[in-house]
Amino acid sequence: GETVQKQSLKITTDMNVRYLKSDVLEAMTELPTGSVVSLSDNSQLFNYDYRKSDGGLSRSSTGFLSHIIIVSVPSAFVTKFPDGKIKSLNETTGGLYMSASISGTATDAAGAANYAVISPAAPGDGFLALYNATGKPKFSYTKSITKRFGTQMNKIIALSSLSVDAQKKYTAIYSELKKAVDRTVAAKKAYMIMDVSTATQASINFEKTGAILKTGAWTIATRGTAVRHDFANVPCAETQSEILRQAYTRAGYKVTDDFNGSNGNQLIWSNTAAVVNFSNALYTAGWIPWDTTIYKPLVGAFLMNGSGISPGHTYISAGDDGRIIVDNGAPQGRDLRKTSQSSINLLYQTGVFFLPPGIIPPKW
Repeated sequence: GETVQKQSLKITTDMNVRYLKSDVLEAMTELPTGSVVSLSDNSQLFNYDYRKSDGGLSRSSTGFLSHIIIVSVPSAFVTKFPDGKIKSLNETTGGLYMSASISGTATDAAGAANYAVISPAAPGDGFLALYNATGKPKFSYTKSITKRFGTQMNKIIALSSLSVDAQKKYTAIYSELKKAVDRTVAAKKAYMIMDVSTATQASINFEKTGAILKTGAWTIATRGTAVRHDFANVPCAETQSEILRQAYTRAGYKVTDDFNGSNGNQLIWSNTAAVVNFSNALYTAGWIPWDTTIYKPLVGAFLMNGSGISPGHTYISAGDDGRIIVDNGAPQGRDLRKTSQSSINLLYQTGVFFLPPGIIPPKW
């Protein structure tokens, strides 16, 4: 049969291990910081409700990964987690689940500087229920996106028709977006991941002085800003906003030229942490919304579930015409072809995507 690759991850914060009961993820135990878990290649992302510590149910746009195996705990915890206990946890019926954020908090045990290239998976039944094998959707949000974005929808603006400065600017920003998120080539993890204390300080500094770092976008958004302002379970729009702020900054441009108070589209969590406001902000900044039933999402395009309203989900194309994506649950990239139908239904029905003016996607 097929060999299942395993990825060993060392967790950098205490994290719950869960099991599935009546379609709810219940907490089983908490693994201490420094524990090593392994993730098999057939691990899937699920978006079941989970039980909070107060007993209530909640939903997380980050989702949970299945098929987690506990490898080891730090020596200080061996008495609490003897081999027998780890073995019985690993034999839990239905397997163990952990928040998908482990793929980012985790320092890959191999410590590789680059993310692995994602080789295309065969399209599964879940994917094919909603998409053609090519990635062209079988659904359409044309009516609602046209209503939202009017004449700016699918607007073809030739790059050559823009001023030389604008041509240079949008080409450079788009090129930086691609560098950070393309998962069809080896990409530096540093664009997404940094240590949590540096990320938290970066989040504070941005709010105080407007300073933007050039790396660590995923950690700053999900571990810094979203945690500090109490929306840690739904940091999808903030993750994309930080990826965008850093792309502007690396390209040598000010985010505030296009996203600012006088336009009412400031790119800051208090305004753009909601998907509907993030999509509005891009539209107001003159970015072009494209209909996925007609156009192929280029790598680096900001993708929206449905028509980009809230509650919803936003993510970025990481390759294969939007069949590979990067989001708050998968900084390393996720192949939608092997994602469950329920997750695609809820999060990944790409109805519209945004690109800078002058960057024109091909048609299907």
